[in-house]
Amino acid sequence: MMDLRLLSALGALLCVCCSIEDGSAFTFKTFTGTEIATTAISTTVVVERPCECRALCRDACAAVAIRRQSRSRYRCSFTGQSITDTSTGTDLLVRAPDSRVFYKRQGCRPNFSLVDNVGCIYLSTVKLNFTAAAASCPSGSQLFTASFLIDFDAMRNYLLKNYLSSLETAWVGLSRTSNPKTWEWLGGGTIPSIQPSPYWGKYDPDGATDCPAMHYSLSAGYLYHLADLACGDNLKFLCKQN
Repeated sequence: MMDLRLLSALGALLCVCCSIEDGSAFTFKTFTGTEIATTAISTTVVVERPCECRALCRDACAAVAIRRQSRSRYRCSFTGQSITDTSTGTDLLVRAPDSRVFYKRQGCRPNFSLVDNVGCIYLSTVKLNFTAAAASCPSGSQLFTASFLIDFDAMRNYLLKNYLSSLETAWVGLSRTSNPKTWEWLGGGTIPSIQPSPYWGKYDPDGATDCPAMHYSLSAGYLYHLADLACGDNLKFLCKQN
């Protein structure tokens, strides 16, 4: 068995190079608020970044659970046992509000593109208001959500590389909470609405509107950062395969 220190070093290297290489056949399905049952864990390792956990889920690994241990440390728990969905995975998954399980699976569906560190993404060809967009993602997908900042940055970088200013704005799966300083991803997890922010453009959220989009405006310093817009605006939208 490979030394855990070597595993951690390998994970860090793969994370820098992108945890899922271009053309990879694998994507990850996310189970939020769950941990892999102790009896199913094959190996654990502590790393500095969550993407290192997914980078290390290779070969015989079927899924990895990521849980923050401290401010700068994450515990990765690996299993080689198959998890296919929430119903058949109940023997392997246990409740853990501060943990996420990433299940490795094959390929993207038609019209979806594999985005490194994100998963399978669909960009609509039509423009709809926020409510209609949320109901119009292809079957088995929902408006884009980010489990970690690295996922969000990976999505921004993908849009900058492939669309630059040609897309400009697209709805994503985020909503206000009762706390004015917090917004919540549709699949769980929150982000603060205070500035400065790695998520929000410098003028947002402004409190005047309620629906989130990734927005490009070079003059305003928005490089597909989040902006809160009028929910009735007709925009393209980003969906993430479940």
